[in-house]
Amino acid sequence: MAITSKDIAEMVGVSRQAVSAVLNGHPEKVCAEKRRKIFHIAKNTQYRPNMAALKLSGHTKRKFAVIDTGLFPPVRLSILENLTELLAERGIDTRVTPPGDKGSKIRSLYDGVADGACVVFTDLKPELFDVKNFPAPLVIMGNASEECDISFDYENGVRMVIKHLKEVHGHRKFALISAGKDAISCGRELFRGFEKVLPEFGGNFDRDCYIPAHRMPDPSDYAAMLVKERGVTAFLCEHDAAGAKLIVDLRVRNIRVPQDVAVIGTGASFISELSGVPLTSIYLPAREYAQRACDIALERMNTGTAPEKRVPEKIRTGIFFGGSCGCSPAELPQMYWEAVPMSLEDQEFEICESTRFDQFMKYVIF
Repeated sequence: MAITSKDIAEMVGVSRQAVSAVLNGHPEKVCAEKRRKIFHIAKNTQYRPNMAALKLSGHTKRKFAVIDTGLFPPVRLSILENLTELLAERGIDTRVTPPGDKGSKIRSLYDGVADGACVVFTDLKPELFDVKNFPAPLVIMGNASEECDISFDYENGVRMVIKHLKEVHGHRKFALISAGKDAISCGRELFRGFEKVLPEFGGNFDRDCYIPAHRMPDPSDYAAMLVKERGVTAFLCEHDAAGAKLIVDLRVRNIRVPQDVAVIGTGASFISELSGVPLTSIYLPAREYAQRACDIALERMNTGTAPEKRVPEKIRTGIFFGGSCGCSPAELPQMYWEAVPMSLEDQEFEICESTRFDQFMKYVIF
């Protein structure tokens, strides 16, 4: 049987009217904690409003946004979930573009606008379509070296990682693993960060220590060779999945993490927990990113203006100390109460009372 607004009200401990207000774009009438619970339950139980009742009450068609973003690495899905929740608080539904090539994605964006989308979020490069004449407010989520509205500050994340590995653990030889080949890969941002940051700490980026995993038949064999023959003692991976896989593959080749080599991921996702040794990872605050993207969208919806040239607002990054760098392993929960959070940061928004988010944040610095 489908869940009703009355059921949600009883679970959260508010009135049915309060639930209706929150889900219909008037969140200011309910405190932030209970508002999060209402949206959390509605999302995870696939709550659907009674359309007949809405028509009788005179409700018109709700505004909606089109969001075009990939679902991997997990931080992208976390951004999508947070952005969907933030828009819902403002009475804006979301429509996500289906998987496909760039051409089909662009068609989906224009189709969404033709159907009445009030704003569009995309991670496609602006030169792929007519940005200046796009018929709706547009928020481009990209990389700091490209024309876009918002990005993560990957360079600062690399700087913090290198500083920690050198000054705390004594590492001197570093390698980078890039796992993606698409336009929205952050691998190139990490590459640029390595080139710029290593000289700040008395080193240089050896191109032979760059592993473009998508172009190698067995990147783990090459990584093991770098450890045994080239003296590499630390790897930075484009995302946590690559880091977790590298830890497993190195173990098979009798190379231990962190005793013999450090492995650093990117994203601080749930994958950090699945590698035997919790991954130390560049922390990407998905909630903060989604909040700024939402703010930019609302400003452009209200003013009807867009910048002549987009200069990215860079969202701060930090480090999550999991243990794969050589620090004491993070004490992370063994089981999840509900759905697995894509970003460990999302533990803050679980309904149950727990200390998981506080536990996670103990291992984060900016």
